[in-house]
Amino acid sequence: MSSTKAFNNTVGIEKVVLRAKGLEQGPVSEAEVELARNILRKKGAGAIEAISVVGLCGTAEDAPLLEMYLHGEGNNLYAEYAIKALCRYLGMTDQYRPLLRQWITNRDDAFRRIAAIHLAKEYFRGYVDNALGRYLIDVLCDLEDNCRHAARSSLTDILNVRDRLNDPFGLVFADWDDDATLIVEVAAAQFGYDVPTILHRRPIH
Repeated sequence: MSSTKAFNNTVGIEKVVLRAKGLEQGPVSEAEVELARNILRKKGAGAIEAISVVGLCGTAEDAPLLEMYLHGEGNNLYAEYAIKALCRYLGMTDQYRPLLRQWITNRDDAFRRIAAIHLAKEYFRGYVDNALGRYLIDVLCDLEDNCRHAARSSLTDILNVRDRLNDPFGLVFADWDDDATLIVEVAAAQFGYDVPTILHRRPIH
């Protein structure tokens, strides 16, 4: 592909993704979805935007294209968008639930772990996994865990307690606060966490 054509495709897909996300008016044509697919096939410039377009405007048959961007160090930049497209946009969480669980619990891959934790609401929709729920509580309670903000946000959605929080989106959350205590108490009740969790050296039951 010539540099000029690649540039035009990149500019084009950037405009398409705005319409796909509803940020600009107008429909996304099948030809534009096919442009996004071709970018993914060739792993060309604009892949992040193309992943979103295919996820929002494509079908389950596009899953193999998106799967190309899930694994390997070369896809560290793209994996977050690909798994989001598969689970949140295409609604294929059932097929990728084992992978989400693997990523959530893998502390050795920060890129994929935080992306999967952000999709925990999709993971738990219509599905019971108390062990993973307790794991997310532990993540939130571990003051050294870089994913605790993501765990707080996901637990807030899973438990449907956002309207009960002083800081619903955790904009000023740093160490610990009353909101975090509430989230842990509600989560512990839902996920059967009988063992006290130590928060700032004080037990919460």
